[in-house]
Amino acid sequence: MRPLVLYAQSRGVPAALVVLPVVVLVAWSALHSPWTPLSASLTTLAAVLVTTAGLAGQDPELDRSTAVPWPLWRLGHLLLAAVVAAISVLVVQELGYEPFAAAFVVRDTAGMVGLAGLAATVAGARLAATAPVLWWAVAAIMPPAESTLGRVVTWPLGAPDDVVTRWTAGVLFAGGIAAYSARGGHR
Repeated sequence: MRPLVLYAQSRGVPAALVVLPVVVLVAWSALHSPWTPLSASLTTLAAVLVTTAGLAGQDPELDRSTAVPWPLWRLGHLLLAAVVAAISVLVVQELGYEPFAAAFVVRDTAGMVGLAGLAATVAGARLAATAPVLWWAVAAIMPPAESTLGRVVTWPLGAPDDVVTRWTAGVLFAGGIAAYSARGGHR
């Protein structure tokens, strides 16, 4: 149990767990009238940003010099971040009258966590938030598109039953999880 506690503390997990309900509740209460794909997706983005804030430890040298199976720890970290972020949004949105389908929240959470993992791997853990924020911003300003490329770009706001948006989020999730688990944050 001690290594798990040390890992969680070094990654800021306790602080994230304290801040997460506050951030999600504030985002939901500010955006839920009416609860639209844009506001639901933005609330999910906020939850993902909180849960993926600690993708690197305080001391990269210490991480490199220990005989810990880092790929498993990093895999568990991202999977737990995704589960906690999705659950927090699903629970908080039940306070309103028009909750979004769980498939929408889970899809957005998975894709955004994957993007955070990819950004951490490529650019470093400090910049892990840039990829999900930028992709969400582009999706938010683009008009709805019927083309496959348009649906790929706007996947965070697409219908939860759209195969293209689900595949896009799934590929981002799998790629981000695999890259971050194998390589960790860029130094």
